[in-house]
Amino acid sequence: MLDDIIERFKNSRNIQEKEKLKPILNQIREQGYKSEQIYASIGEDSAAIRLTPESEDLILISTDALLPQFVIKSPYGAGFSSIYVGIDDIMAAGGIPIACTSTVEYADPKLGEQIFKGMLKATNKFHIPLIRGHTTTDSENTHLTTTIIGTAKISHFLSAKNAQIGNFIAIVWDIDGKPAAANKYYWDTITMKETEEFYGKRDFIRNCIARKLITTCKDISNGGILGTLLQLLEYNKKGAILDIEKINQQYHSNRMPYTLLEFLFLFLTSGFIITGSNLTKSHCQAEIEKSKMIFYEIGEIIEGNSIYLQDEQKKKKLI
Repeated sequence: MLDDIIERFKNSRNIQEKEKLKPILNQIREQGYKSEQIYASIGEDSAAIRLTPESEDLILISTDALLPQFVIKSPYGAGFSSIYVGIDDIMAAGGIPIACTSTVEYADPKLGEQIFKGMLKATNKFHIPLIRGHTTTDSENTHLTTTIIGTAKISHFLSAKNAQIGNFIAIVWDIDGKPAAANKYYWDTITMKETEEFYGKRDFIRNCIARKLITTCKDISNGGILGTLLQLLEYNKKGAILDIEKINQQYHSNRMPYTLLEFLFLFLTSGFIITGSNLTKSHCQAEIEKSKMIFYEIGEIIEGNSIYLQDEQKKKKLI
């Protein structure tokens, strides 16, 4: 099992793509203009901007682009997802989403109609107005990018770089879902939920931040559990040890329509990776279960920059 996980991880398109971005991100950090109003930026799920250099109020911003092949294959689903994905970025940082903007390019009017139909459905479901954007209706390319805007107080902003040595690592996710029609490796927990239930599932984030029960929270991206964890660890300049046997035991008790290997790379909508002190773990788990989400403890933050996988017999280095 450990060898299978390592092989799939190294061959994952999403993992390889994130590696290619590193020199670009380094160039931005080294050569980009700096402003004292920027409270948090690259590496966070949401960038955070102070209204003034002294302000305690933050504007949060998260931008996502969808793969063109997904937009072409499922324009309605892509339009809907383009709004949803940024909402969890804002909420993982402790913020409240308030509006969105978009950039859309297409040539086929039927494709464009379905993209906007999906987007507008999502704006109404999540109570997020579409306030600005740019649309090209005669483009040679198909393109869809959205930006979600949110707010937070500095006292309630949770940075993704606060993980501490010895912190537990856990997955928080919603078991109430189904494989998406367009892609079976996309665990859909969104389309069947009403607005109140969708946000209620995420109440644990702000409650845990307020009670200082977690040190980081990062929503699970298209890199799956392992890809998202890698991003979190690189930002924190720390390592981890993951207990695959423990994950396997927890996972099989829920009877998901996937193998454990598939689950580790699944796009878990309504899925987050959190870290926190073992002293607060039971209180954190209680808040999560109150929000009707599942809590899986999967490992521990360690020194260094390596990720190790272990089961009952052996321990292997993932990266």
